[in-house]
Amino acid sequence: MIMKRIAAVVLSLLILVLCASCGSRAVKADSLTYALFPYLPDVEYYQELVERRWAEIEPDIKLIRADWDCYTGEAPEGIDVVMYDAVMRDVLIDSGWIRPIDKASVQNAEDLFPFAVNGLAADGKLYGIPVFLCGNFFFFYRSCDALAKAERITDLADESELLVINSDDPETREEYVREALADTLGEANPAAGKENGETDTIMALIDRLAIDAHAQDQPDQVARAYDAGAGMGYISFSETMRLLERRGQTTDIKSVSFGDGENLSRLYVDAVSVTSGVSGLRYEKCVELMNVIADADILTSLSVQDGKPQYLLLARKSAYAALETRFPLYRKLEEIASDKQNCAIVGQ
Repeated sequence: MIMKRIAAVVLSLLILVLCASCGSRAVKADSLTYALFPYLPDVEYYQELVERRWAEIEPDIKLIRADWDCYTGEAPEGIDVVMYDAVMRDVLIDSGWIRPIDKASVQNAEDLFPFAVNGLAADGKLYGIPVFLCGNFFFFYRSCDALAKAERITDLADESELLVINSDDPETREEYVREALADTLGEANPAAGKENGETDTIMALIDRLAIDAHAQDQPDQVARAYDAGAGMGYISFSETMRLLERRGQTTDIKSVSFGDGENLSRLYVDAVSVTSGVSGLRYEKCVELMNVIADADILTSLSVQDGKPQYLLLARKSAYAALETRFPLYRKLEEIASDKQNCAIVGQ
């Protein structure tokens, strides 16, 4: 009996040692795998900035790059930290692919635009840190009086073939319909099934304003076509401004209503999150990495390449300060990002 008890004690101690050993390996993980948003202008440069900073603070933990697209419906298996679009927030949460973080663990949280943080919250929990913002904006040749004065797309009802717009692209067209629904119904995230006669009229107007030759172009093609002299303006994302070489100095940017009512400022939010399979001190290191990815200094550095502005719309207020002094258009971008009426686009 005594021998059995001794054997039991020895076995228990052995199990404790093994558990401690396993826990130690988890705590002392020598690598973290991360995936940035694949639709950024230069993902590799962003990775270099993140890895350089990470090596300074955690030299013993290697970062491994991975590819993951939040829209594909595939689980982020084997990836610790991911970047996703808030329109996929509920899908990712319901699928159990991302887990919440402690709000207190977000560094310099007061520097983030509140609406962007709110867009990542569900059931009182925070599912990530906002990094980038995005939206469909009007870029216009300053000398074009009609576009300079327009506050609503319906203000252009008497115009035609004025804008370079990829209105035939199904994905972009769906975005325009949702913009029109939001601005006509006054709802930040209207259900997709609420199309009505008003939105049909607005989409018909957008088709009339579009220059047919470029109606199927992708965002970068739209910007380049405008830069080559097509139309007097275009609709696209802020970062496409980096492609304007001929008309950049004479082009301005603004947000307008996609309906005939007040413009409901709605922006996409790209955030960094930790996946659900991560726990313990490994989870803490992932949160540390998330804060590096969302760091204001890194975002500022990312926004200038080879001395040229990238015109990314950033989720941190302080990131604009250094950019505005060198590139005045960033003041306009800051105004767009800091609009107190802004709300995050969530849900598909």
